[in-house]
Amino acid sequence: MFAENLKKYRKLSGFRQDDIAKIIGLDRSAYAYYESGKTEPSIDNLKKIAKMLGVDMNTLLGFDVPEPVLAVCNSEPNAYSVADGIQENDLGKCTSEERYLIACYRACENKSGIVQAVSEIYETEILE
Repeated sequence: MFAENLKKYRKLSGFRQDDIAKIIGLDRSAYAYYESGKTEPSIDNLKKIAKMLGVDMNTLLGFDVPEPVLAVCNSEPNAYSVADGIQENDLGKCTSEERYLIACYRACENKSGIVQAVSEIYETEILE
């Protein structure tokens, strides 16, 4: 059940195997073993994968499987997003660097720090 859920939610989120493998520090073939059921991730890697996919670890493990509601961007009240209106399948249209940035953002705890850093870089580039 885990391997099937992992593959299902990865595809729904728009990430490729190599995107997830890069974030958790594996090569793609090692991650592919997770999806084929040959091996299972450590708890730490399971936590990272769940964050990246925007699902709970229990969902990946098959304990709690709600209808998937995944999207590239989560809309929060009063949050500004340059990517408003992106549909869940649009992540596949992103470059590997864009997918990597989104995956890093999802895996980090300090999301406001990331947003602030990117905003500062963006504003600096506009003023030049």
